[in-house]
Amino acid sequence: MAGRRPAVSVSSVASSSAAPQSTKSESQGSPSLAKFRPPTSPWPPRSASIATLPSRNDIDVTLDPDELFTKYTISEVKGVQQRLRSDADAKQEELRLMVGARYRDLLQASTSIISIAKSSKRVVQALEEMRTSIPSPEEPVHLPKQNAVNGKDDSQLKVLQSLAAHMKLLLDTPEHLWRLIEKKKYLHAGWLFLLARVIHRALVREDAEDEENWKVHGIDVLKQFPLVQRQWDTVSQFRAQITYKATLYLREFSASVEDVCSVLLTLHLLESKPLSATLSTFLAQRSKTLQTSLARISKGPSKGLPPQALNGFATAKARKLVVREIRENIQSSLEVVSATVGTARRIFLSTSPDERPLIGRVLEFIQSDAPKVEDASIPPELQMSTQHLLNSLPSASHFQLLPQSVRFYKPFVDLTSSATSVSSDHLSGGLETWFQKAVQDLQNAAVSWFSDLHALREVWAIRMWLKKWVALNENLMDDERSFVNSVFDTLVRNQATEIWKGALHDTAETLKAELAGALSGLADNASDSRLDASPVDHLFQAPPTLSSFESSAGISTISSSFKKYESALRRQVNGRTPLLDKVMTSIESRAEALRKDFHAIRKAEGGDQSTLDWLSEAYRPDADQLCSVVIDNISAHIEQVADDSDISIKTLAFLARVTADLSTSPFLSNVCGDSTNGNNRFSAKARELHEQALDRWQKAVIKRVVAKYMDSVIATSKRSRAHSSNAPTSLPPPSTAVIQALLSLSHSLQNLGMMNEPLGRTDLVDSCLRHLVSTVLDAVTAKQMDFQGTAPLAICSDLKFLRKLAELWGTEWTKLSASLDAKAAQLYADSTTSSNHTLDDTPWDDVLRTQLLLAPLLPPNIPKKAGKDGKLSTLLPLGTPVVEQKVQPAMELVKPAPRFGLLLVGSSAVR
Repeated sequence: MAGRRPAVSVSSVASSSAAPQSTKSESQGSPSLAKFRPPTSPWPPRSASIATLPSRNDIDVTLDPDELFTKYTISEVKGVQQRLRSDADAKQEELRLMVGARYRDLLQASTSIISIAKSSKRVVQALEEMRTSIPSPEEPVHLPKQNAVNGKDDSQLKVLQSLAAHMKLLLDTPEHLWRLIEKKKYLHAGWLFLLARVIHRALVREDAEDEENWKVHGIDVLKQFPLVQRQWDTVSQFRAQITYKATLYLREFSASVEDVCSVLLTLHLLESKPLSATLSTFLAQRSKTLQTSLARISKGPSKGLPPQALNGFATAKARKLVVREIRENIQSSLEVVSATVGTARRIFLSTSPDERPLIGRVLEFIQSDAPKVEDASIPPELQMSTQHLLNSLPSASHFQLLPQSVRFYKPFVDLTSSATSVSSDHLSGGLETWFQKAVQDLQNAAVSWFSDLHALREVWAIRMWLKKWVALNENLMDDERSFVNSVFDTLVRNQATEIWKGALHDTAETLKAELAGALSGLADNASDSRLDASPVDHLFQAPPTLSSFESSAGISTISSSFKKYESALRRQVNGRTPLLDKVMTSIESRAEALRKDFHAIRKAEGGDQSTLDWLSEAYRPDADQLCSVVIDNISAHIEQVADDSDISIKTLAFLARVTADLSTSPFLSNVCGDSTNGNNRFSAKARELHEQALDRWQKAVIKRVVAKYMDSVIATSKRSRAHSSNAPTSLPPPSTAVIQALLSLSHSLQNLGMMNEPLGRTDLVDSCLRHLVSTVLDAVTAKQMDFQGTAPLAICSDLKFLRKLAELWGTEWTKLSASLDAKAAQLYADSTTSSNHTLDDTPWDDVLRTQLLLAPLLPPNIPKKAGKDGKLSTLLPLGTPVVEQKVQPAMELVKPAPRFGLLLVGSSAVR
């Protein structure tokens, strides 16, 4: 077809070629005619048009070119040539279109023709086979003999109906199996699969004794109905599908006992598994359920303790959510465990020795020849039979045509075999092993959950809830309840230990950081340490009052503001300066939180004294360690002070106040709890540190005060020697140096900040004054040879003044007073200056004049003098001094400047 040439008329070519041949033959036959030339030329005149040119059919293609050009003109030959060339181009284009556009259709048509030819051959072969297989009319057909026509028809009809019922059930089985699997009725699906296998065997087996022998009726099922085998091949694949789906269904811990029992029966019937193997499968699947649940809800442990949030309500709400989440995690996991062991017992364990377990009763019901219609000991959904299954299927009326052997089919179960029972020992051992492993897996996961609990009350809330939940759970036995409680008690105790250890460690680190920061602020003279350097200023500082906005706000805002105002007043009264309060509050708040947690635990435990004893014994070493760390930290700071500079004195004073507050603060009682011995022991250590800090502070202060006093005395001695002519002729009053020393000591005592302890302050003043007098006596004795001029007499007056102050403190100063008198007498005797006074003259008037300035150094219980000066006895308990015209000032005063001294500045400038 591809080599088809352009259409050219063969007859026209033949006729055109035949004409010259006949003419040639005629000319050869008659020479006279060959020599004859017609008078007119056969060609048209040269002036002819293109339309009159001869066609290609008129031209003899066999002519010689010379003859052609002789016969026709050149223009005629060119016209014919042009026309032929146009025809050739058109045919070539047509051939190109045919090959490009129509060739595909031609190929498809040829392929279709070949396919049709092959199909026709097969049809012919099939018809030939049918012709050979159909017997001829002369051959007799062997049919079963019947006695009567009606009986023959009825029997044949019944056979065909039974065959149709068999095939319908087998054909509908895949659809029914899919539906039952979707509804999770695995026992029905397994039973239907077994019934379909029975149907298939009934259709294909060739047993002559069988009730349904199809070949007796002239039916060869395998040959005539090959669909039966194909359908069974499809149905047989459902066995693995049912087993797989049923095994996965065992992972659902919320499944009822009846559903789990039906699944286990399905595995027993389909795979011929012993009941002990089905129990192992059940426990293995539940282990996977537990592992999946634990992997889904497990979280990483949180790092460290939660920060102290400002918004307490938001934090409390968030903590409640955390506790609830952990409780839900534990509950969901324990429900898997408890539901598993409870379901296993209800299925495999009999309630009495004479009664079979649930799965055994169901197998007995299945195997019984005449099952009861209603058996109260077996749930209705487990009372399974073939008749019940067929009635539940669509078109159940068609299946009534099945033979009785099919309609009353039941899987064979050997009730006497060990495969159909599980011993109680095997059940108890298997459940105990599985239960302990499951609880241990839960314990490993719960460690990370418990790490999110940051307070003891949270841990104990979980513990008390868990004990109540375990006690009320009906699936657990007593030994299992004890095991769960013991496992979680270990978790609770470990987490409680971690919590209080973390809290105590955080308290120690907080004290270390806050104390170091406070001492650094004192050393750097920071703005926030001003009140700590001078507690008297803090005492007289007015606390912040309510603003107009707070006064117009709601009741809650006003109440909160008043509480802040009250706490500020209490801090001032108790001498809690800002830095001191910051240090003490940082540890007291944490100790208070621990105390509240332990109180909540004791309240929750009630009469469980064993837990409280364990808690006390386990907590006490950690609490003692914290107290030791606190004491050691403060003691290290005290030991680091090595000189008597201002910074050292401030540091010692601050540490003394810290130790004083620590010995009386509720911190130690909150940390030590009910350990009275521990509380007393560490309170005594804190008081020892307080005494140590005060002693070092006292020594540093007295050392500086006495050094300044002696420097002033020596300088005065040098000046008196230079002006020996102006030496006094009488015993001088107390020098300004001793007054300045006493005032400096008084100022230091006030800055120490011991206002809230009158007894302790009295003892401290007594000790400081006693140490001052002793140090002055030692310094005077050491420098006595350096005194010149009036210095001995001045020091004698100072010692007599100190002697008079010593008399105010009672008879305990007798020995020290004697030392003062002796030293004063010695200085008086060595004095080169003549005096009009005797040594017995006492500067009592000087004491009266300075009693208001030196009030912090006077004893508190001075008998007040009554009389006309009784109104001033509160301010002047020693009495009113004598009024004189000329009084020597107790301190060196600056000379007054000339009045209006700057008024002449402007006039001088003008000049």
